[in-house]
Amino acid sequence: MHNRIKDQFAAGKPAFGTQLRFGSPAIAELCGHSGFDFLVIDSEHAPQTPTGIQAQLQAIGNTPATPIVRLPRIDEEQIRLYLDMGALGILAPFVNTAAQAAEGARACRYPPVGIRGFGPHRAAQYGLRTDEYFAEINDLVIFIALIETAEAVANIDEILAVEGVDTFVIGPVDLSISLGVPFDYEGSVFQDAQAELAAAARRAGKPAGIGVYRSASDPQSIQRAMDDGFSLILAGGDEPFLAAGCQQMARVRADLGY
Repeated sequence: MHNRIKDQFAAGKPAFGTQLRFGSPAIAELCGHSGFDFLVIDSEHAPQTPTGIQAQLQAIGNTPATPIVRLPRIDEEQIRLYLDMGALGILAPFVNTAAQAAEGARACRYPPVGIRGFGPHRAAQYGLRTDEYFAEINDLVIFIALIETAEAVANIDEILAVEGVDTFVIGPVDLSISLGVPFDYEGSVFQDAQAELAAAARRAGKPAGIGVYRSASDPQSIQRAMDDGFSLILAGGDEPFLAAGCQQMARVRADLGY
């Protein structure tokens, strides 16, 4: 098993991923063959089901991409379920305190460092790789904290000091709302918070991540994020990618005069 996010970080390279909200195994497989290092199955803002998530994990398993599940909340049972299905990481929303970060990180790992119960049926190839899976997974799994509030910014040093918190991703929309500047990502309030988060990651010796949701319409936004110190790039998603393709076709039709 490999976790391409961790492989990229170990090589001193950024890791690029995108989000899946349609719940389609075919789209998941297509994205997995499209050059992304990781794919995030979003169960926070999309109507995913456990059965549907397993189907997407199976589809991604045929590709080089590393599968991550974004939870609607930190929940030990959901973390165990999706890791048992074969996810190699968890993206946890609204991690505002070190205690919340510790709860999520410990749920991802087996004792003695964590509290995960053992039963990784699909993840361990239905019992064919049980010993190997147990030996490897605590190091391979990744716990990513979503930083989305002013409280989280204030507590970022304590959050990153938690053992098992591998990195974080800024959720720019919710963070801008929490900071009192909804959707203003270029103003000083948001930019100062973003800079403080990047600086905290450097202090902790951990990579910093950010959601770059305008990547389809503004490709340079990815380069700017990297220039600002972010190496985990969550870019776009299946919804905006499809929308961009439809809009491009509409422009072609308009240019033809129809």
